[in-house]
Amino acid sequence: MNGEFPNNATDPLMDELREAAFEYLLLNPGSDFGDWQQGLISEYPDIVVDALGSNPHEAMSGLADLWESEYEDPKTGLWQDFKEWAEAFSNEAAVGIYYHLVEACEKLRRMGVKDPL
Repeated sequence: MNGEFPNNATDPLMDELREAAFEYLLLNPGSDFGDWQQGLISEYPDIVVDALGSNPHEAMSGLADLWESEYEDPKTGLWQDFKEWAEAFSNEAAVGIYYHLVEACEKLRRMGVKDPL
């Protein structure tokens, strides 16, 4: 599944999986690929199956591809692939800094700055 639709739209099921994948990294600082992959399968099984199918080999392959793909954080506008997000959220202190960044971006937007970063 390539997650692409006509007119540059994206597959809503893959979008939901991307959001869950980002959330997992944010809520589980220090996760590596294996932790993330197993965490998504165990904590978001319906989302994984809906987006990637129920064949375990295809789902694992799809998650491996997803790990290498970019995701835009809607709160900051930053783009990184999931493995880079995992590095950014390497520990609880790093996650705390991320939340400060989110707060600063929100303040700047309220002040009228369109793209704070």
